[in-house]
Amino acid sequence: MGTADNGVLRIGDWRVDPALDEISRAGTTVKLEPRAMRVLVCLAGHAGQVVSVDQLLDAVWKDVVVTPDSVYQAVAGLRRALGDDSKEHAYIANVLRRGYRLVAPVSPWAESSGESVPPPAPASAEPAAPQQRWRWVVLGSVLILGIAAAAVWKFQAAKPPAPAAKKPAATVTSVAVLPFVDMSRDKDQAYFADGLTEEISTRLAKIHGLQVPATTSSFYFKDRKLRVAEIARALGVAYVLEGSVRKSGDTLRITAQLVRGDGEDQLWSDTFDRPLTDIFNVQDEIAGAVVQVLKLSLIEHYRPERVPTANIEAYTLYMRATSAITKAGAADYSTAAMQLKSALALDPGFASAWASLALVEIWTFDYRGAPTEAACGRAKSAAERALKLDATLAVSHQATAQVLQACDQNLPAAEAQLTTALEIAPGSAGTLRAYAWLAQAAGRLDQALKLAQRAVIADPLNPWSHAVLGDVQMSARRFEQAEMSYRRAVEIEPEAASLHAILANILLANHKPAEAVEMAEQETDPEFRGLVMPLALDAAGRTGDADRAIAAVELQYGDAAADTIAEFYACRHDTERAIRWLTVWAANSKGVFNDLPNRIECLKNLASDPRFQALKGRIALPESRN
Repeated sequence: MGTADNGVLRIGDWRVDPALDEISRAGTTVKLEPRAMRVLVCLAGHAGQVVSVDQLLDAVWKDVVVTPDSVYQAVAGLRRALGDDSKEHAYIANVLRRGYRLVAPVSPWAESSGESVPPPAPASAEPAAPQQRWRWVVLGSVLILGIAAAAVWKFQAAKPPAPAAKKPAATVTSVAVLPFVDMSRDKDQAYFADGLTEEISTRLAKIHGLQVPATTSSFYFKDRKLRVAEIARALGVAYVLEGSVRKSGDTLRITAQLVRGDGEDQLWSDTFDRPLTDIFNVQDEIAGAVVQVLKLSLIEHYRPERVPTANIEAYTLYMRATSAITKAGAADYSTAAMQLKSALALDPGFASAWASLALVEIWTFDYRGAPTEAACGRAKSAAERALKLDATLAVSHQATAQVLQACDQNLPAAEAQLTTALEIAPGSAGTLRAYAWLAQAAGRLDQALKLAQRAVIADPLNPWSHAVLGDVQMSARRFEQAEMSYRRAVEIEPEAASLHAILANILLANHKPAEAVEMAEQETDPEFRGLVMPLALDAAGRTGDADRAIAAVELQYGDAAADTIAEFYACRHDTERAIRWLTVWAANSKGVFNDLPNRIECLKNLASDPRFQALKGRIALPESRN
């Protein structure tokens, strides 16, 4: 492919000017984000050929820490800008599992051809595409794909200044707390170092005027050999706090340093040699030092946190439980529950541990149906204890809210608790995720989308932030977008339970049964893998395998999986068995039928049966929430 002397190209019927990051046709000019333009130019340079995602990452994002999601979003943005047809792409075509191919004709732009081309916009003109970060895009009520494209910008670095340019001052007071490194001789204190990181981050996040990415996003970079500047760009922060922990017996040595996001200037550092019992004071000292260095005292004076527990052994168990919870498998929740109960036996006044225990009791049933009455009883008791012990903790209110929603279906009361939690900690990604799920359950999908987007902003490298966004998009029947969100979640944490299984369901909704089987096979949790496999196999035409898989589900899970079994037979048009299992589900559940996309379609196969119409009054089916 050649180019005109001025570098301008013709791609299809568009005039493409890489120097100005503009495309134009028929008197309309569209401003592209610079990296999107570079993707387009890269594809044009290989017109008609397949360009892999890795090739695009190397060509366009070589100097930036991003993931393949950046390519997906950039291509989606280009397609919108070019007006590409969503069914038959005239510009950029997908090549399954290989990459993208520019299918539109490409040639140098000939100005002498007599074509009418609008003059370039003056340098001072406002760009057509939004240049501000996520929060402004959210307020602008644009389409969800536009918002997703904006999220990519948060992971991209700004263009480096010219060599002679003065280093710009940070415009946003933001700091990321990187995972503290375990320097103990036996390397067996990683959980302790992680807990210290979590606590310091929590303290800083409560300070008005200071933006702090959630630790799950910071922990994404644990054990990755990247420069501070790369991490700061990926997290979109101006400053980075990092450090190490060395624990020997009952003695701690903690080092910490605050550096600029470009990695060039160290603003503060200190070493703390303290007894283990002084850990909470050290956390406050480090957080207070960061506040002082960043001169946040004019916004709000740092107030030391209340000591969560005076019992170090209880605190250690609590940190171990927190580490287990993030893995989200049934066995992980069981381990976390035992550790939390042990911590509470040592200190019954440990409010955070009570709140976490309440959440674990509820989360054990995520995507598995409604919690049992026994689990609800335990969760309610734990949440009540947490709230009574410390109503100033956002997590106490979040736990209470999730119990009210999961066990009592009392959405108004749950929402009031979540509102209070956000007043205490506006940037709490966990609360934002919980609120998004509540708004989804209430049928307020626009609000749910905005809350889920805020959760992604607050915690962009937490798989569950993208999972809740996918859940809401799924309820809104935006299956392609949901697939994109869940692919991102799987990419971030491929070992997390349920993510592959839910992505498999979304692939079924997007009519990709072979991919659904492949994804189901990668599910790490045997229960989730077993439940989704019959549906995927049957959709892929592997009838015999599907028969054996559903028989295994009936034998192993029985009534507990009645919804999945009913769905399987509904998809097969086996009305008798589908109605029988739906009846079992209605009798044993609290009336909540999990909102997975292929169920919406398969249940339509039962619509003409009067028994199904009668059951609809006893089960909250997906149609009633859209």
